Amino acid sequence: MQKISFVKKLITCVLAGLVIGAAVFRQGVTYFRTWLSIRELSIIPFITVVVAIIYAIIWQIRKTNNQTTLAFWQGLIRYGVAFDLAEFGWAKICRLQLVMPISKLDLPYRSFSPSELFWTFFSHSYLFDCIIGGLQIAGTMLLLFRRTRLAGVFILLPVLANILLMDIFYQIGDSVVVHASIMMTGCLYFLFVEFSRLKEFFFAAKDRLPVLQLSNFSKMAIRLSIIYIPLLLIAMHSKPDKYPQLTGKYEATQLKIGQQVLYRTSCADSLLTVVYFDIKNGCVFEFNTPQRRWNGTYSKENDQLKINWRSPADKPAFSGILTSMNGSGRLMLRGMLGNDSMNVILEKVYN
Repeated sequence: MQKISFVKKLITCVLAGLVIGAAVFRQGVTYFRTWLSIRELSIIPFITVVVAIIYAIIWQIRKTNNQTTLAFWQGLIRYGVAFDLAEFGWAKICRLQLVMPISKLDLPYRSFSPSELFWTFFSHSYLFDCIIGGLQIAGTMLLLFRRTRLAGVFILLPVLANILLMDIFYQIGDSVVVHASIMMTGCLYFLFVEFSRLKEFFFAAKDRLPVLQLSNFSKMAIRLSIIYIPLLLIAMHSKPDKYPQLTGKYEATQLKIGQQVLYRTSCADSLLTVVYFDIKNGCVFEFNTPQRRWNGTYSKENDQLKINWRSPADKPAFSGILTSMNGSGRLMLRGMLGNDSMNVILEKVYN
């Protein structure tokens, strides 16, 4: 009988405890929170891990190397990962996940937190959510059968890696990151268990594809071309932000049309309130609300500024002078807005 090291016993048992505990805890928080508090539910992962550690120690003291026992704990890992990810998959298909309140969708994009941006993006396409959910369910089913276990791992790993990275960088929550990390580790465990087979398949197996008769130097040059040719093309391409110091959002703090100084007294006033200088020489004049905007493209030479409007297309081009005000971060914009002369002080709000 093949000897099972204590390290392997301990890792397998602890990982099984973590996976089962995390899966049960999440199901409890999702479906049984009405009857059980978070504090009460948080005891479950602690108990499962402690029990797993105690069993690993007892298993080692008995000095048994029963493969059936190992298979049982590995089965717990597989089932815990499969059940948890399958529930996620069905939740997506049944529209219990990746759904954004309608009231949120009318709010400004900039007001969204990273997690709200995440949910808004993925709530846009139900078909996409079903595809991701279907992959999760298919992968978990394959994971539960011995012959298709590795196929399930190869399906679930990219899905879990994507989920984990999004949870981290979209700041979904520390507990969510920990949960995804545990499930990811559960999948990686079976890759390490099958390391010898994978090594044989990917690196030692005979390649049956025909060989291209080129020198080693030519082959290496072709392979490296995927690095240096794209970088060369990008270096030749003009940058989208030609005026990075100008790019940003500006509020109109003082507006003068003709000889009259105007103030924003109500939302009904169609006065210039915000100016955007954007990438690709984009320029937007906003008149009190996002629904009243002039969108165009600007060109700049020294202090001379010209804006050609795309929408509304019937507006005459703006020609004027844009100058900095004594290094205070504010700008003075003078020119013709329609048929009227305009003088406005712009104060930068966002880069």
